[in-house]
Amino acid sequence: MFYLKLASRNIRQSLGNFLPFALSSVVMFLMNLMIATILFSPSLKKLHSWENFAMLLSLGLIVLTIFATIFMIYSYRFLLKRRTKEFGLYNILGLKKNQIVHISILELLMMFLTTVAAGTVLGIIFAKFFYLILIQLVGENYFDLQWSPLAVVIVTAAFAVIYLLLIMISSFSIHRQSSLQLLNNTKKGEKEPKSRGILALLGIVFLAIGYYLAVTVASPLDALTKFFVAVLFVIFGTLLFYLSFTIWLLKRQKKNKNYYYQPKHFINVSSMLYRMKQNAVGLANITILVTMTFVTLATTVGLYSSINGYLDGYFVRNTVMNVNTTEQQSVALVNQVAKDNGIPLKNQVAYELSNSLIGSMKNGNFENRQKLSSLTAVNFMTAETYEKLTGEKVHLQGNEAIVYPAVGSFNEDHVTFGNHTFQIKEQIKGIRDFPSVYMSTVSAWLILIVQSKEQVQPVLGNAAKEAGSHDKLGFDTTIAADMSAKNAGKLREALSYYRVNGDESIQRTDESETNIEQDDRGEEKTLAGMPPSLQTSDEMRKDFLSFAGGFLFIGIILGFTFILGTALIIYYKQISEGEQDKRSFEILQEVGLSGKEVRQTIRSQVLLVFFLPIAVAIVHFAFAFIMIQKLISLFGTMRFSLLLLTSIGTIAVVAVIYYIIYKQTSRAYYRIVER
Repeated sequence: MFYLKLASRNIRQSLGNFLPFALSSVVMFLMNLMIATILFSPSLKKLHSWENFAMLLSLGLIVLTIFATIFMIYSYRFLLKRRTKEFGLYNILGLKKNQIVHISILELLMMFLTTVAAGTVLGIIFAKFFYLILIQLVGENYFDLQWSPLAVVIVTAAFAVIYLLLIMISSFSIHRQSSLQLLNNTKKGEKEPKSRGILALLGIVFLAIGYYLAVTVASPLDALTKFFVAVLFVIFGTLLFYLSFTIWLLKRQKKNKNYYYQPKHFINVSSMLYRMKQNAVGLANITILVTMTFVTLATTVGLYSSINGYLDGYFVRNTVMNVNTTEQQSVALVNQVAKDNGIPLKNQVAYELSNSLIGSMKNGNFENRQKLSSLTAVNFMTAETYEKLTGEKVHLQGNEAIVYPAVGSFNEDHVTFGNHTFQIKEQIKGIRDFPSVYMSTVSAWLILIVQSKEQVQPVLGNAAKEAGSHDKLGFDTTIAADMSAKNAGKLREALSYYRVNGDESIQRTDESETNIEQDDRGEEKTLAGMPPSLQTSDEMRKDFLSFAGGFLFIGIILGFTFILGTALIIYYKQISEGEQDKRSFEILQEVGLSGKEVRQTIRSQVLLVFFLPIAVAIVHFAFAFIMIQKLISLFGTMRFSLLLLTSIGTIAVVAVIYYIIYKQTSRAYYRIVER
């Protein structure tokens, strides 16, 4: 009971020390519980494509749990450092280290119970609020969130493990230091670090490699494979930049006598050098967190805001049907089925396009071997189809072709497929009533307009043979028309009774939505063909919203968490640096420095320490922009201008929040230093 009362009194009397840790603990618990409540709620299964939400929420919960573990360890170590003198006094007054550890454990248990109680109440309340935001983002109308006890159990268990780690850290920290070390630990400063030119150069090299990987990605799949490698190089490069390069730069400034021997420069350079090692880790953490905030918010906002642009580019009419046979047969089938069911097809357009050839293009030579750095898709269209779509007459002779680079650019005068070469007669910028968005995973997509189908059959045949595919490559028909959602559903149901066989003949079956039937012995067998497919823009918009909306929701949660982490790290940094600087500035005033000069010195140093991380983070994001654009295009969009605008807006909003954090936390620093 004595230890329990002592632990309780310690928390009450040192509330200023415990409050930041308690705040971070409750907020981390709250954020995790909020995600877990939505994830495990039965209400989630009532939403469209709830599996996408569940996957994204699960990933978000894992990321938040990892971040909470790292951040709470960081926060608790700061609390421990501020209380080492208190622990040293306990030891001198007769308490053994095991008894001090006992008190520390009881304090943590109280904090854990407070976290669970406050976090649970706030988590349930905020979960309902954020669930409404999620519903709005995904365009649903089911607003009733059912509470799940399993969510509280899982998050409580995760935080029990985190607090167990904190208990181990506390026990180790108390046991390994003597009474004298515990008393003097808060006064312990950093030695002036040595200039390490090799590490400084290595930091710049790491950053250069990360930047190079980011700006040289050629396709979305290439970006996906290089993203994490580039991130690791940038993280290690950032740490070495602050640990070594900044120290090397300060040493260079110190050697410049004309610069160094001025009051404001002398104090700033000397002060920064004296404890740069400690600053470096904090500055690197802040830079990485701000960069993560930029990337997370810009990616999710950019993806969500580009949905309409993608759908407008893909759907030339509100309904699109694909049939694996000739245009004549496809149009006849669709028109007949629509007529039989009383479905009007408005603004109908149809065209034939070959199956896609996926490979690599170099100097006009197409290889079936796929390289992520130059992944290219090629489709063929006949001159007859092009003339029907555009109303423009074309005159092609022999192996001449017209090229339309729908994605990427093309500057060659020929395209060669093995032994078959097409000479490029001209290049066009678009095709009317033809999708401007189709292939989203390639760095280039070419439409080659040729004289006839017969010219490309050898190319398609060789491509299928080299790929080892038993399926025949040929031409498919796309039919686009405007119709109501109800009629689109009726037409899909009616078309599902038809199959297109390998010889391009159309077969009527007695079963819909399946390729399985029973033979004479009652065993299942697969039918030869595939049914026509039908997609509507409204249905795809719902699918996109279900994914992009959930993605944006997770991005908002993670972005908010990263900003909170940044704010608390900056706050801890200001407190610790203020306590270290207080005595230094007192000595400077005693030797003749005026109060005004002291305030100017403090302001210039605080500005440098605060705004260097966000400046470096903006540089990181600028180099990562191309890679982010490629990654977003995996989900179907490549609109550079829209992503640029959302990125600039994201940076502006985060910069404003960062400035507010600076203004608020710098007051704590000034109060300590000027006290």
